[in-house]
Amino acid sequence: MNHVAKITTWFGVIISGLLLTGCATGPKYSDYRATLQPRAAGMGRIWFYRHSVVFGDAIDPAVKLDGTKIGNSIPGSFFQVQTTPGVHEVSTATEATYKTTVTVSTNTDSYVKFHVLPGAFVYRVVPSVVNEAEAVQEMGGLRYAR
Repeated sequence: MNHVAKITTWFGVIISGLLLTGCATGPKYSDYRATLQPRAAGMGRIWFYRHSVVFGDAIDPAVKLDGTKIGNSIPGSFFQVQTTPGVHEVSTATEATYKTTVTVSTNTDSYVKFHVLPGAFVYRVVPSVVNEAEAVQEMGGLRYAR
């Protein structure tokens, strides 16, 4: 095998590995949602999700709720947590920390989407609150991963 062929082969292996890193393999959103237990009394739920965009897919930073890690922002995935009503801070960190606040109400669902943006050195994974109609539509093809 010549030098160029070896480099091309290794480059392909590396790219394939990066694209598969952090891929969500759990149940689809509709299947997961259909089997979800009701919220505990007096609690609310936050759904977190992120689409796969190829660029930045190798980045899957920790997701923190009020400073405590609750999962990772994995491309093509969603997950959810129950929490107390009130204002909560959601954050991720790559080359810097990115935050948003989400207001959780009793017996309701809130939604946080992660956007992948170019950064100075690595991609940024930035949280933002979205409305239920948008979130439910966008999560349709995503898979559970935490």
